[in-house]
Amino acid sequence: MAPVRETTATTPPASEEANVPHLIPQNIALGEYIFLRIAQANPKLKTIFEIPGDFNLNFLEYGYSPLVTHEGIKLINTCNELNGTYAADGYSKAIDGLSVFVSTYGVGELSAINGIANAYTEYGAVLHIVGTPSLRQREEAKSKIVNIHHLVPNHDSLSAPDHDVYKKMVGGVSCIQESLGDNMSDNVAKIDKVLRTIIQERRPGYLFIPCDVPDLPTPSNMLFEKPFSPLSQYQGTAHAKAVLNEVTNSILSLLYQSSDPSLLADCLITRFGAQKELDNLIEKLPDSVKLFSSNYGRNIDESKSNFVGVYMGAGSSDTKVRRLFEYSDFLLLLGYYDTEMNNGGYSRDFSRAINTVIVHPDYIQINNSIHHIKQFNGEKLFSMGDFLTNLTEKLESSQITATRSSTYQFVPQDTHIASKTDNLYCPQSKINAFFTKHLQPNDLFIVDTMSFSFGVTDIKFPPNVHLLSGWSYGSIGYAVPATFGTTMAINDLGSNQRIILVQGDGGAQMTAQEFSSFIRYHHILHNLPKVFLINNEGYTIERKLKGPTRSYNDINGLWKWSKLLSVFGGVEGETHDAYKIHNVKEFDEHFGNGKLGDSSRLQFYEIIAGKFDVPARVDKMMTAK
Repeated sequence: MAPVRETTATTPPASEEANVPHLIPQNIALGEYIFLRIAQANPKLKTIFEIPGDFNLNFLEYGYSPLVTHEGIKLINTCNELNGTYAADGYSKAIDGLSVFVSTYGVGELSAINGIANAYTEYGAVLHIVGTPSLRQREEAKSKIVNIHHLVPNHDSLSAPDHDVYKKMVGGVSCIQESLGDNMSDNVAKIDKVLRTIIQERRPGYLFIPCDVPDLPTPSNMLFEKPFSPLSQYQGTAHAKAVLNEVTNSILSLLYQSSDPSLLADCLITRFGAQKELDNLIEKLPDSVKLFSSNYGRNIDESKSNFVGVYMGAGSSDTKVRRLFEYSDFLLLLGYYDTEMNNGGYSRDFSRAINTVIVHPDYIQINNSIHHIKQFNGEKLFSMGDFLTNLTEKLESSQITATRSSTYQFVPQDTHIASKTDNLYCPQSKINAFFTKHLQPNDLFIVDTMSFSFGVTDIKFPPNVHLLSGWSYGSIGYAVPATFGTTMAINDLGSNQRIILVQGDGGAQMTAQEFSSFIRYHHILHNLPKVFLINNEGYTIERKLKGPTRSYNDINGLWKWSKLLSVFGGVEGETHDAYKIHNVKEFDEHFGNGKLGDSSRLQFYEIIAGKFDVPARVDKMMTAK
């Protein structure tokens, strides 16, 4: 039961009036406090994803409090906990900030761990709130054996179960974990610590809330006496500024001396919210500095005259792109994410450069010298955005002595060669060429882990396309619920940004039920995605690795994908449009003008692809040394 409210009201400071009602009670429930603090931590957040369970229902009830709904916050169900965490990860990346998923104890949080591990690997700022057994139940367990539902028994049948058994499982896949209790001062401090850490680390964290704790009365002035700040305790200090200036000056000195400098922008720039700062730096650089993007990044304007191509060792756009990068004398790698799907299976090579600078959110490495941004207590001296801003402000373009050595720029070639099989299916080369021609500036381009993802390197991106993937963790099926999350985010922002998903049939069968959420919430979504479902009857990328005809790489290929949204309750022509594209001729007839249909309805394209057909780059990468 919620606490009795005091009759006297509190007026927040003027600076906070835009964030809360003008009058709120002196005491509010802790559940309300948590929702309101989340809103302060990310004012853009309007959607909280959740799956109800008996241990989190008390907390979820406060999501309907007038104080919370006044903030525009809404609770959105996903079909299961795994999908919920994927959706929250997509939401976080699309809205560039904190997102939230709420599950129940045990069965809920365990189903979510895989998605949380994805968010940790892929740098998603997801707060996972878990409703747990009550404080009374936990206290009772200290003196007698009480086996409750959702909690596994102790190995020793004569011992009480461990209520923290699941909490112990998530230490390696989250950046912080805190449990709330009955001490309100501690609770408030823990909530802020969790929120701040997740925002700084861009990785998931946990808040475990016993089911009787949300009702505890909390002084509302705690929301305003200490406004929420995501900043590290070090940011802006003299020491932080000194380190920032030291590394900036060192990097600029090496750049000014270089005769053939190259800059590579990687995905951690975008995932840590520093895209604008990167754009500002690139605009100030002369065209004698060659520009490259990583496979995961694709966050540089590829129409710029000094953009060369995608570098990832043997998987680079082509051999000339690789050579122009690796034979530079100065390499500046910004937001570098070192993983084999992003560095060509560790075939990337920095050995020829006289000077190499790697800028990571946790450290800056200048040749063999490492400057730790992340301190021993986990707090950071400055952010990626702080660094790029400082670098741009201090940069004197006229001191860059390098002259332009190359005007080469990778231009993707249409590798589709007409053949008899064109009547049977649509090869992925055809789909690649379509996106090179018809992606638009500012598109949100979501690609699941699948054979098609290897061909994305060969797609030319127009300016400001945002590539979203989970390729490093590689959990297939991520992209369907992640697209639901991004769609919620884009709509919460009021944006008309085009949302495009490319999804394989094998991965989609893992999370396909989330397509029903697009139908369920159609009434609040003015902007819906374009879905390219590539149907090639199984795990085609695995077929290239081993067992091309083995049954373990097969799936049920009889799904009627173009009918799926209607099965989920949709009305074709009203909630969605669905098409089945059988071959090249039908592809050309449908997509010849490049138009992808009305965004007010979900556009679903089932494209029949070859069972063994893959982008040409797959074979190149598998044979490259």
